[in-house]
Amino acid sequence: MAIPKERIYSLEGKGLKLTTAEDIAPYLAELREFENLEEVQLNGNTIGAEAAKVLADVLRTKKTLKVATLHDIFTGRLKDEVKESVIAICDALGELPELVEVNMSDNAFGPLGAEAMSPFLTKHTRLEVLKLNNNGLGIQGGQTIARALLENQAESEKQGKAPSLHTLVCGRNRLENGSAPEFAKAFAALKTLKEVRMPQNGIRPEGIVELIGGLAHNAGLNVLDLQDNTFTHVGSKALAEALIKWEVLEILNVGDCLLGAVGGRLVAEALKDRHTLKNVNLQYNEIENDGVVALSESLRNLKIIESLELNGNRFDAEGDAVEMIKAVLTENDLDEDVLGSLSDMEELTDDEEDEESEAEQPTSAAKADEQLSDLVNEMKKQLSI
Repeated sequence: MAIPKERIYSLEGKGLKLTTAEDIAPYLAELREFENLEEVQLNGNTIGAEAAKVLADVLRTKKTLKVATLHDIFTGRLKDEVKESVIAICDALGELPELVEVNMSDNAFGPLGAEAMSPFLTKHTRLEVLKLNNNGLGIQGGQTIARALLENQAESEKQGKAPSLHTLVCGRNRLENGSAPEFAKAFAALKTLKEVRMPQNGIRPEGIVELIGGLAHNAGLNVLDLQDNTFTHVGSKALAEALIKWEVLEILNVGDCLLGAVGGRLVAEALKDRHTLKNVNLQYNEIENDGVVALSESLRNLKIIESLELNGNRFDAEGDAVEMIKAVLTENDLDEDVLGSLSDMEELTDDEEDEESEAEQPTSAAKADEQLSDLVNEMKKQLSI
């Protein structure tokens, strides 16, 4: 949300240590006099419980406030002190009728902070954007946040309206599989999500299946970032099946997710139905030649793609499969630079190559290599190159 500069009160990055009411008094005096306030930026300072309570008293009077930027404001504070501060601030925010966005990222408040935020998240049905990145939530804290969002949906229903939340950022929180069922329930109930970013959470395939099952109920999903979790072919299959339901998806980031050879191919094949895609990150996923061939076919339908990241996978960066991708980009009047760097490709070990050869499965790299030459020749004929 773009807020006019003249309606923003900012102490961003000043490194202030505001422990007591006296410490914060000069800034609160400025804040009291600030008319038509729409955003407050307090990030990059450290606020103690006493200062937070008097800050809350002023914030609750700012009925025009829309955005509360409060990330990284508790550095060096004790857990109990942070909990008091979060309770005071969230109580105040809950009284602001125009508030639609809250950023509490980079505050290491853990499950206690999640518990402190819960009443606000449950009742504030106008909330559209929630950013809780790198808060040390863990499984318990994640479950608390997810349950609050589910209760928010129920509260919205009581008020006779759809939920407002459309953006959730909740990465680097060690959510793991234990929190996935609760988030899945919340996602399925909300149905309003447009942007979900949950990278680096240690979520494994079973949890990924749960999350994607919930997200599949959100037809308007525009951005999905699950980077650096673990899919394997199980999670990849769930993603491939869900992709057809997200008709306006523009950004897909599943880099560092261990899709694997089979999973990578499944996802690549499913991308053909997502004509709206602009940015796709499939880096470091052990994708092999057959996955790249499938991707080149899907790219025929991705005519507005701006970025395709495939670095760190298991195919020849100078091989025919890559040439097929470049040919399709040319066919679609797109620059070859859409395909990002391939400077760090992974090679199969001799043991892995032997295992694949012995497996003799249609999806193996050996089988793909046998068919690749014919596919390349056929595509070149079609593209007249």
